[in-house]
Amino acid sequence: MVGKGHPTRLMGIINLSPESFYSTSVTSPAQIVDRALKMERDGAEILDIGGVSTAPPDIYGTSPISEEEEFKRVTTAMDQLREVIDIPISIDTMSARVAEAALDRGADVINDVSGMKHDSRMARVLAKWDVPVVIMASCSGPRTTVGDTIDALQDSLRIAHQAGISQEKIIIDPGIGFGRPPEEDVRVLRDLRRFALFGHPVLVGVSRKSFIGRLLGGRPPGQRLTGTVAATAIAVVNGADIIRAHDIGEAVDTIRIAMAIRGREVSTEKILLFEGMREFEVEVLLEHIGTSETIRKSLARKGVMLNVYLREVVPAAALILKQEMLALGGDAAYHHDTIDCSIPLTDVLLMGTPTQVLRLSEKIRVMKYFGLSDLGENLQKLLEERAAGQGV
Repeated sequence: MVGKGHPTRLMGIINLSPESFYSTSVTSPAQIVDRALKMERDGAEILDIGGVSTAPPDIYGTSPISEEEEFKRVTTAMDQLREVIDIPISIDTMSARVAEAALDRGADVINDVSGMKHDSRMARVLAKWDVPVVIMASCSGPRTTVGDTIDALQDSLRIAHQAGISQEKIIIDPGIGFGRPPEEDVRVLRDLRRFALFGHPVLVGVSRKSFIGRLLGGRPPGQRLTGTVAATAIAVVNGADIIRAHDIGEAVDTIRIAMAIRGREVSTEKILLFEGMREFEVEVLLEHIGTSETIRKSLARKGVMLNVYLREVVPAAALILKQEMLALGGDAAYHHDTIDCSIPLTDVLLMGTPTQVLRLSEKIRVMKYFGLSDLGENLQKLLEERAAGQGV
């Protein structure tokens, strides 16, 4: 089982393509069974078999491989593996013909990095076989953002729905390392919980990807293991349900530690409890529910609680801030001696929604006493910077 309430699963990469970006991982026909069995012994829970390199050609200079060659590689592997491997086998392909042949030979999952956009037959084939499918966000370019990634996933989910693919069989992949700028891959990892709001398990593949190499000063794939371990840990802590990896032993240990740090997620049957959500996460959740676009922004601001810590406020100002926050539906806290002004300064904690705190800043900006005007100006700037940092 994969998803809420279950541990993060590990998918091992069986790479059959000599043109791969990471040559050390390439598996020859004579090595397939031994490598697969070793991955299973080391802790892989799913195997992902790929007959062609899906790495971006503009980054790695890979050459296209014919469908016939991919078909030959994948069917040869399946003919060898199905009788000796007990764990599920996934096929990494964009070809409906290759997917059909692999499924006919006992494959359990299809992993389509095009999000079913490359081959028009793919969605129909998967609906017919009724098997789990990994749908990757198919988008790339110098300005690709997290928002673009979400749009790409929504397009693919529509294709799946129209073809009749069961919602319970869908796994999504934000597509890290597929042509985005490195800073956007980092942002996807940072905001990974946003993708869980689609309601499908989330697969993440960061293993030795190009963004790690660039962040480490241009290191080649063979020197990206420590960076991979770090990125994998962050992905798991941020909610990844499946990790796709080359290095199984290291990934097993990383997942174990990261799962301990993440702790359990709260879920009771069809009720989910989300804590500490940010505005864009609430907005995606509202979109998933079907809330109209015209009111999502305003509702999202009401679905978040801000805690704003103000330092060294005079007691009179603290009392006014408390009164104004209560009037707006929020609250505030200060030192217990503030009420009788027996202390010169106090720290104040404002508690409210972004809208309530913004309205407070607007109100106190016109109060020309106790430093409230300057406080209102600075508070509004802080809220503007926060909003800009959450933009997509």
